[in-house]
Amino acid sequence: MNTWVISTVKMVEFTQKNIVLFIVACFFSLAIQAQKIVFLSGEDASTAVDWEFMISEGRNSGFWTSIPVPSNWEAEGFGYYLYGMDQMDNRALPIGYYKHSFDWVKQDRHRYFIVFQAVMTDTKLSLNGKEIGFHQGGFTEFKFEITDYIQSGKNLLEVEVNSSSTNASLVEAERYADYWMFSGIFRPVYIQEVPREYIEQVAIDARMTGDLKMWVYSNGNDHREASSLYAQVYDAAGKRVGDPFSQEISGEKTLLSAHIPEVELWSHEFPHLYTMEVQLRKEDKVLHTYQQKFGFRTFEVRDHDGFYLNGKRILLKGASLNSFRPETGRALSKADMEENLHLMKELNFNCVRASHYPADAYFLELCDSLGMMAMVETTGWYRPLETNIGSQLVEEMVRRDVNHPSVVLWSNGNHMAHNPALDPVFFKWDIQERRPLKNEAKSNDIFANYQPDWDIINTTYYPNFATIKKNLFEENHIYLPNETLHALYDGGGGANLKTYWDLFEQSKVGGGLMIWALFDEGLMRTDMAYTADNQQNKAADGILGPHGEKEGSYYAVREIWSPVQIALERLGEDFEGEVSVENKFTFTDLNQCTLIWKLINFANPDGSLNGHRAVAEGMIEASLPAGETGKLSINLPSSFIHQDALAIEVYDPHGLLVYEKRLPISSSNRPRFRASVMEPFTQDPGNNFSFHRGDLELTFDSASGLLESVSTHGKTSGINNFPYLAFEAADSTLVNDISTSNAAKISQDGDKWIIESTHSRGFDYLRWELNAGGEITLDYAYTLNEGAYHYAGIGMEVPAKEVLRKRWLGEGPARIWKNRSQGGLWDVYALEKQVNVPGLIYNSIEFEGFFAPWNWAVFYLENNVNLGFLNNSDLTLGVLNPVNGPNHKFANGYYPKREGFFFFDFISPVGSKWKAASEFGPDAQPSWIKGQIKGSVSLFINWNRASEKAKRVDVEIE
Repeated sequence: MNTWVISTVKMVEFTQKNIVLFIVACFFSLAIQAQKIVFLSGEDASTAVDWEFMISEGRNSGFWTSIPVPSNWEAEGFGYYLYGMDQMDNRALPIGYYKHSFDWVKQDRHRYFIVFQAVMTDTKLSLNGKEIGFHQGGFTEFKFEITDYIQSGKNLLEVEVNSSSTNASLVEAERYADYWMFSGIFRPVYIQEVPREYIEQVAIDARMTGDLKMWVYSNGNDHREASSLYAQVYDAAGKRVGDPFSQEISGEKTLLSAHIPEVELWSHEFPHLYTMEVQLRKEDKVLHTYQQKFGFRTFEVRDHDGFYLNGKRILLKGASLNSFRPETGRALSKADMEENLHLMKELNFNCVRASHYPADAYFLELCDSLGMMAMVETTGWYRPLETNIGSQLVEEMVRRDVNHPSVVLWSNGNHMAHNPALDPVFFKWDIQERRPLKNEAKSNDIFANYQPDWDIINTTYYPNFATIKKNLFEENHIYLPNETLHALYDGGGGANLKTYWDLFEQSKVGGGLMIWALFDEGLMRTDMAYTADNQQNKAADGILGPHGEKEGSYYAVREIWSPVQIALERLGEDFEGEVSVENKFTFTDLNQCTLIWKLINFANPDGSLNGHRAVAEGMIEASLPAGETGKLSINLPSSFIHQDALAIEVYDPHGLLVYEKRLPISSSNRPRFRASVMEPFTQDPGNNFSFHRGDLELTFDSASGLLESVSTHGKTSGINNFPYLAFEAADSTLVNDISTSNAAKISQDGDKWIIESTHSRGFDYLRWELNAGGEITLDYAYTLNEGAYHYAGIGMEVPAKEVLRKRWLGEGPARIWKNRSQGGLWDVYALEKQVNVPGLIYNSIEFEGFFAPWNWAVFYLENNVNLGFLNNSDLTLGVLNPVNGPNHKFANGYYPKREGFFFFDFISPVGSKWKAASEFGPDAQPSWIKGQIKGSVSLFINWNRASEKAKRVDVEIE
C-alpha cells in the first residue's frame, strides 16, 4: 500500500457470511476530500481472507471450495508443483476461478478502482456479472476503474486466473526460469475510493542539495473544477519543512519544483524520510489530498568511475533476493519481509538486488525506512519481454516504485533477457532517470549488439579471479557482477569474498557485487513427506537456508562486509591499550556509534557451562571519520593479563551490532583440563606397549609407535590408529611412501612415560608423553614430497556412530574452508551430532568439517567415553566427514574419507556451483608443501572422573 493513503479501511471477518468493515479515517482538515482504501483480501499472507475458489486441473480440482487470498494456489494444495524448467508431460495448465462477495456503500461524486498488487499470470475480472478488465503479467501491480460497476449493497467479484499466459513472450519471460512456478492472486487486493477529481500519483526527484522537482498526475480533470496544485513537505515528526509551493495545472501531468533548505539526507546509514503532501485545489477549496513518502538523496552513475551516493563514492554490497517462503511460495507476510531486511542488515549489506521481478511494495518501504539500497528488476529470466507487453510491465513497475529513495538502479531483465527497446520506457516514467542495467550471463559478451547513450555497466555473472582483475584494473567500465560466488550448498557465498572485495576496494571502476543468493528456495512439499524441495541443486543457492538457517557463509559475509575492521588477532601482556581500526562506513563517524570493551573468561572443558562470562567492561570513546584508519584507546585494568580474551563490540547509530571481535590474551593461564588425581600411567607387565591409568588402557603398536587401541572399564572403544598421515595431493602422480615401519622405543622420565618412533608410516618422528595428570601429548613431524596438496595432517580413526556430541573453545560456530576462514567468534560452543545434508536436511550449524582456530575440544562418545584434545600448535580441527548435497558441480572441497578426527596443517578451499576453487585466485589454490611439517596435540580421555561414584538410592520422600 502506497504511503500516500490517508484513510484506511480494514475488514474483520466474524463469520463466513458476515464481513464487517471498520473505517478509520485520518483527515488533516474537514475541507479535505479523503482518499481511502478497502482491502478485499488480507493485507498480507498472514492476514489472508478466504474467497470461493475452484481450479480446473491438478490437485483438488473440479469443485468449489475456498482459498485464502493472497496466496499461491500450489502452496494451498491445488494444481501442480512445477519448477520452471519442468516438462508438463501433457498436463493441462490450470485455470483458477475466484469469487468474492462484499458489501459497499457507494458515494456520489466519487470514483472507484480495484487494485491487484500482483496476480500470476493472465487475469480476467468481472464485477456484478460485467467484465471490467483483463491483465497479463504475473508480478506487477495493476488496477481497473469500477465506478460504473460497483453498487451499494452486495457486490460479487469474479476473477479468472490463468497460471500461464496466452502471450507467448510472457510465457518465455516469466514461466521459463530457474525457480519455482506459482499461480494465483498472491499479493493483496483492495478498492480505492477517490473524489471525482483526484491526484492519481506523484513522481519525486529530491536531490542532496534540497532541490526538488515533482510530476503530479491529476486524473479526472475532464470536469475541470481543479485549477492548481499546492504542496508542502513535512518531516518525520509531522513538522512543516520549507515553504509551501504551488503550480497551475497543465494537463494530466504537471511539473512542480522547489528548494527545501537544510534537509537531512537519505542514505543506507541514515535513512531520513519526508512526506510530500499535495493538494488539488479549486481556488481555496481542497478537492483532494495526496501524500507520498520520499527522501532527499542523489545517486549518481559516473561513467568510467563508479557509483556515488550524496557525493561519496560507494561500493554496492549485497545479494540477490526472490520473494519466497517455503510454506507460502511468493505470498509473503509483512513479518517475512521484515525478517529479510533484518537479516540483510545483520549481514552488513547496503544493497539488495530484487530479482527477477519487482519485489513487494512493502519490502521497498522497509528498504526506505531501514536503509537498504535496491535494484528493482523487470521480469524476464532467460528470454526478453517483447516490446509491447514489456513496455506495459516496465511502466507498471516504475510508476509504482519511482518514489522509493532506496531504489537506485533498475534492471532491464535477467541474464539474456535484456530488451534495449525498453530502456526509453524506464526514462519516460522515471523523473530521476535512474540507469536501467543490462544483466549478462557468465559466458556472453555484454557489449555485443548494445550501444546505449551511456557507458555500459559490466554486470556479467560469475567471474573468476582472473576476469575480476582484468575488469577492475585493465578495463574502463564500472564493474558490478550482479551474480557472483554462487552459494550452492556450502560453496561460494563467503568463500573468496575477502579476496574479491579487496580488489574492488582498490579499483577505480569497482561498483560492487551481488552474491547469488540470499536464501535457498526449498518449497515444502506435502507429497514428499513435508520436506523442503530444492530440486536437488537448482534452488539450494543461498547463504541462508529456506527458513533462514545460517550457513557458514553467513558469518563470513557478515565479518568481511562489516563497516568496522580490526586486524589484530590476539593480545599479549605487553598490550598498551591501543588497537588499530578502520572505519569503512560511508557517512558515519565512529563517534556516532557505541563501542564497548569487555574482558571475558571462557567456560572450561571440565564444567557443564558453555559460552563465556564478562568480568569487566567499559565504553570506548572514539572519533574517526568515515573512510579513515586510526586507533582505539582502551583503558583496561592491569588484571587483563589474567583473563581469557578482550571482546570489542561496535553498534551503529541505530543500535545494530555491526562488528564484534574477541581477541584471546596469550598471557592467560586459566585452567583448561584439570585432573581429579595426579595418578601416573603404569606399564602392563604382560605388554610393554600397554599402559594403564585407572580404568583407562592405552595400547601402542610396537612396530610404529601408533596408538593402536583405547579401552575404558575393560571395553575397547572405537578410538584407534592414531596418528596416521591424512593427505591428498592435487597431482595424482605425486606419491608418498607411508608403508615403512621402524620399531618404537619406550623410556621413562620420573612419572612420565615416553614412546618414540622414527621413520615409521610416513612420519619423520612420533613422540608420545604420558603424563601423571592424564595428559597424553603427541609431537609429530613428517615430510611429504614437494608439491601441491588439497590437505595434509594427521588422523584418528573413530566410528562416526559412536560420536554423540561435542564442545569446543575456538572460533565458531560454523566450519571453515581455506578460502572462507572469516566470521568466527571465540567462544565455547556445544552441538549435538545431527544429520545435515546441504540442500536436503537442515540441521545447522554443521557438526562435521574444518574448524579453526581452536584451543580445546571435547567429544562425548558412546559408553560415557569423554575424548578431549588440546591444540598445542596451529592446527585445524577436522571433525568426522562432511556430507555434500546431490550434484554439487564445483561446490565442493577435499576432505579425508575415513571416519574420525583430524588435525590438519593444511586444509582445502571450496568452490562454487559454476567455478572450481582453483579459479578463485591465490587464496583458493591447493597448498604448496615443501620441507618438514611439525605439530603437537594433547589427548585427555576420561581425565576428570571421580575414583568412586555415589550409589544411587531409588527412594523418594514426600
